[in-house]
Amino acid sequence: MNAHILIIEDEYALAAALSTVVRRLDATPVVAASGQGGIDKLGSQNFALVILDVGLPDMSGLKVLEKIQALPKPPPVLVITAHGTLDTALEARRLGAREYFLKPLNLADLQRTIREILTPAKMEAPAQTTMIGSSALMQRAFAVIAQASGSDAPVLLQGPPGSGKNLAAEVIHRHSARAGEPLVVFRADEWPADRVEAALDDAIEKAGKGVLFLDEISTWSKPLQAALMHRLGALRARLFSASSSELAALREDLFYALAVLQVTLPPLTERTSDIPSLAASFLDDRVLSAEAMAALKAHLWPGNVRELKAAMAHASAVCSGSTLLPHHLPANLQNTEDGNHLEDTMKRGLAAWLDQKTTGADETMPAYDDLLETVEAAMLETLLKRFDGKPTRLAAALKMNRATLRRKLKED
Repeated sequence: MNAHILIIEDEYALAAALSTVVRRLDATPVVAASGQGGIDKLGSQNFALVILDVGLPDMSGLKVLEKIQALPKPPPVLVITAHGTLDTALEARRLGAREYFLKPLNLADLQRTIREILTPAKMEAPAQTTMIGSSALMQRAFAVIAQASGSDAPVLLQGPPGSGKNLAAEVIHRHSARAGEPLVVFRADEWPADRVEAALDDAIEKAGKGVLFLDEISTWSKPLQAALMHRLGALRARLFSASSSELAALREDLFYALAVLQVTLPPLTERTSDIPSLAASFLDDRVLSAEAMAALKAHLWPGNVRELKAAMAHASAVCSGSTLLPHHLPANLQNTEDGNHLEDTMKRGLAAWLDQKTTGADETMPAYDDLLETVEAAMLETLLKRFDGKPTRLAAALKMNRATLRRKLKED
């Protein structure tokens, strides 16, 4: 990279550790042990980045930051401090600090931040679409949505809260023959019992020849279900309905009237392969680090896609750089206590793969070493991508002999 990074730090041990991190990234560290020393170096040399301690012997690091920002072309600045107060954090952000790190430093986080500043990731704008998903469950849902868009039949949308039922209804309407007519949403639980039928009549009138969307139909009382059945014969609007729970309390005749076409949207934990593309669609010009993405995939997502969207909004609000790191995510996503479901998913997938490979007569079963080699090859391929395709770095991280790793990679 040949980039020069200025480290303004008076503690020798920390300056040495930061210099080591910088060298790992093929950059050149330049150390200044005081605020004025750093300012002098900035006046005589261009730097790709400044790592700045707040507690300096001659002046506050915030004063140095202010002077840096007054330069014609100020470099990005990472601020570190041993005493993180709200006022210090706010002032550092106000003065344009790219990131703010507390001591003791998480050098791995710091290294990832430096890397993304030196080699900012480029992300193609997501395709203009209204629903995202390449998982098998979503592909099945998309097939029914496509059928519903070309039909005039009633549609029942089912799935947990936040899974995208309202969005699916909008997509079907937008691509249907009634796209020019209104889509009117009616929720019975928003009305008192003595006014709900009148509110339903008002919604039917507003929908006209458009679409009447009956949200959370499972919450309807028996009298209201009967009232709707009496009105179906004269209804001019197309019917959409949605439910986040079981429909056991729904009248059988009403269910068959509403569920001519059925769209089932899965919970996010059953489509974790869609999380990268979904998360990217909620971000503008930022990307997620591999570690942050791992945290997203390890979360249980009780709020489904709606919760993911809120999490990306949170991360974007607290990150001033172009790469979102784990500490930018909401606190509940940084907690790995619910991450065991990924291990369970892996075990289920492995069991299914083994069933496929070992079904048949005993003499046709593949050797254990062949099975292990296939699993190991997939694991090493995934890990190598995380280390920029560099076996030496991967071997060091895995505490594996470099020659052994290279041999395994060649065998793959």
